[in-house]
Amino acid sequence: MSEELRLFFAVPTPEEIKQQAQQIQEQCDCPGLKIGWVGPDRMHFTLKFLGDTSEDQLSQLSEVACRVAQSHPAHQVTVAGAGAFPNIRRPRIIWVGCSAGAEQLTALGTELDQALTEAKLAEPENRGFVPHLTLGRVRKGYNFDELTASLEELGDRVLGQMPVDHFVLMHSDLQPGRAPVYTELNRFELGKAQEDRSSSQ
Repeated sequence: MSEELRLFFAVPTPEEIKQQAQQIQEQCDCPGLKIGWVGPDRMHFTLKFLGDTSEDQLSQLSEVACRVAQSHPAHQVTVAGAGAFPNIRRPRIIWVGCSAGAEQLTALGTELDQALTEAKLAEPENRGFVPHLTLGRVRKGYNFDELTASLEELGDRVLGQMPVDHFVLMHSDLQPGRAPVYTELNRFELGKAQEDRSSSQ
């Protein structure tokens, strides 16, 4: 019987962007709010969350991802602008987005979603793809005005540029009472043919 793995596709984030993101976390860490902050080792731009998936589907997932990766050239994105879902007045998910290069990253995420859906390997997204780097999740509290003010102040903050030249298939191993552990299973280079480097992990 095959094992179920909690999987997602993502674009890794370079260290310099993570450092800038941590500064934003510090500025948004307001008294009176309990926020579950994302550690730097778990910061990434999610392209597609798959959830619990049979280990038997790993080769099919990699085949589809390879085709999508080859059809998109490598590019740069400017990581900029703090925000929140559903909005900064009722913040639940705190994030930073993209300015320059956002269209290319959106196209990559959208095509990956469509290709996986057509291959019957995933359910389609209900909402359009919005490239963002999740910084934290608001658990509870009352001091939303201060957080909203911080997000407004950081709305135009530029964290820097990062290359988007590959994406990865990640396994998220949930740890009771602790942060999940991420393991890279495969890497897909943009704009070029590649060998399958899927891991046996």
